[in-house]
Amino acid sequence: MIARCEVLANARQTPTTHSIRIAKPRGFEFAPVQFCGLELFTPEGGIEYPMSLACSPTKPYLEFGARVASGSVWKRTFAALKPGDEVEIDGPYGHFVLDPKRPAVLIAGGIGITPLKGMAEFATDQKLPIDVRLVYSNGSAAEIAYKVELDALEKANPRFRVTHTVTRDPSWKGRRGRIDRALLEEASSGLGEPMYYLCGLPQMVEDMVETLRAMRVPAARVRYEEFWGYE
Repeated sequence: MIARCEVLANARQTPTTHSIRIAKPRGFEFAPVQFCGLELFTPEGGIEYPMSLACSPTKPYLEFGARVASGSVWKRTFAALKPGDEVEIDGPYGHFVLDPKRPAVLIAGGIGITPLKGMAEFATDQKLPIDVRLVYSNGSAAEIAYKVELDALEKANPRFRVTHTVTRDPSWKGRRGRIDRALLEEASSGLGEPMYYLCGLPQMVEDMVETLRAMRVPAARVRYEEFWGYE
């Protein structure tokens, strides 16, 4: 489907990330959670980026989140969108989709949280009988996107749990360092053959795939999506 959609809201998630909500076109359906082409009408013309949806299909809107620090014309336009503006979507596409019958370990780096947040929302809204564990890495506490929403999901869903780890923030009181084997083993403890869903920058995803391989997790239980060009 290709559709023009009205912007409903634009929120600053962190010092470097924004999220938008747009009107959901009639008849638009997607699996938790696919991606779309998101075209913005910039001063240089229409420019489209592939963007993971950042919400569950149970929601009455569509949501996208982006890191806007690089200052490209697309990202400047994304950050400046306001209610009433229009964007165009093309999709949905992709196979990075939650298995509703298998326990899940979600592994996110930075803005890679977007589709995984949508998966967690779907599991909560649908009251899926599966455990969902999220491991989320950021450089600093200030860069944790959707923290309010993730905290609310933990309260609403007793089967959903979040572990944050921060790599460069001396004021952070929680877990520190990059996601490693010990953290993944802790997150998957007690789960019967979970599916692993990875989303982040390519090097992070590659490192996690190697770590899971070392843990003897079969490739069939590892799904991933890489963010290219979103530094």
